[in-house]
Amino acid sequence: MASPRLTGNHAPGSDSAVASHPGYHPGVFDQSASFGSGFNSFLATGSLSLALRLGIRYGVDGRFIPRYLGILAADAIFAPLRFWQSLAYGRRIRQAKLHPEPLFLLGFWRSGTTLLHNLLTTDPRWGFVNTYQAAVPDLFLAGQRRVRRMLESKIPPNRGVDNIPVSFAMPQEEEIAMICTCGLSPYVSLYFPRTADATLDYLFADRRLSEPARQRWRQEYARLLKAASLYMDGKPLLLKSPSNTSRIPALLDLFPDARFVYIQRNPYDTLRSYAHLLRLMNGWHALQSIDFDELLLRQVKIYRQMAETYLDQKALIPGGRLVEIRYEDLERDMTGQVRFIYDELGLDGYDSFSPRLAEYVDSIAGFQKNPSHVSDRVIQLVNDNVPFLVARYGYEFMSATAPTDDGDRYNVCPLAV
Repeated sequence: MASPRLTGNHAPGSDSAVASHPGYHPGVFDQSASFGSGFNSFLATGSLSLALRLGIRYGVDGRFIPRYLGILAADAIFAPLRFWQSLAYGRRIRQAKLHPEPLFLLGFWRSGTTLLHNLLTTDPRWGFVNTYQAAVPDLFLAGQRRVRRMLESKIPPNRGVDNIPVSFAMPQEEEIAMICTCGLSPYVSLYFPRTADATLDYLFADRRLSEPARQRWRQEYARLLKAASLYMDGKPLLLKSPSNTSRIPALLDLFPDARFVYIQRNPYDTLRSYAHLLRLMNGWHALQSIDFDELLLRQVKIYRQMAETYLDQKALIPGGRLVEIRYEDLERDMTGQVRFIYDELGLDGYDSFSPRLAEYVDSIAGFQKNPSHVSDRVIQLVNDNVPFLVARYGYEFMSATAPTDDGDRYNVCPLAV
């Protein structure tokens, strides 16, 4: 969810290293909702009919019409390549075989799933949905050369919400591809935050979707993974999507022999960082206005519901197929935690890729986090909604220094990691 799209805009006042590179500046979003900002949308490389259908169903506010028209224009530009991929590769995708033992990485947004994903993909055994496929899921096979070169020149140097580098070859969240290809995704609510609440039911596929809706989601998700498998020569897939955290029965229905890693971060840091992400994502993608505090409170409720659902459903995973780690332990000892995961899941081959893993760890040793502060508002929200996560995973409870007032409502995340 944190991955930026493609744009040539620069933020005023950005430093030269960033300003000289195409892409937007971290922490800055286009409040004007201009036509050009539509090209910076997850939907900008999706189906034109999907974008039209969503706009008609949920409604676009007047000030966001230029952005919406930009989305439609981008979809129209890419339509021929979408058609060509369907024609040239559709049958091969449908017939592609999925390896029966994928590895799913679970955890709420901003819990460290991206870091874990990058570490584990240093093992060449794994296939994955890369950033290029996630960005253009219905044309990445048809546009491997010219289109990829064109788009690579436009990607920003990092993810926009933090300093993690971005490249088309890096692993990416497959939920981004789901919003582009079919719209059967909770990310629809990014665009229509006032009227698309029902799309959040895709976070809880087994509990809230009707049987026909669940089957359609399953078919679209399998099609997406088959395309990734075809691209990755049939390797077992390593899949990272926070949305999957509360979909364990649906995932086991598709892959009874799947393995899982759940990563937990200190809930105070998680919510602080997620609030920052939510503000940025709303600025980048929204086609409707909404009060930010209302949006945040809804997402905090989702945080609690996803955590409760995961804790309830994890018992369904067969023994030896799930391992839980903490982000703070991973950050302190990355190679040690990866070895721990392999040992706990009965995966062999750690020694064969450990030099590559160590090389990657060395390459990010100088990674600088943004300064951070956990506000009283965040402390109150965590203590009121997910105190069970603080206690269960061994974190210390925090107390607000002063009662939260209206002036602190919006100051939930002045700086975030």
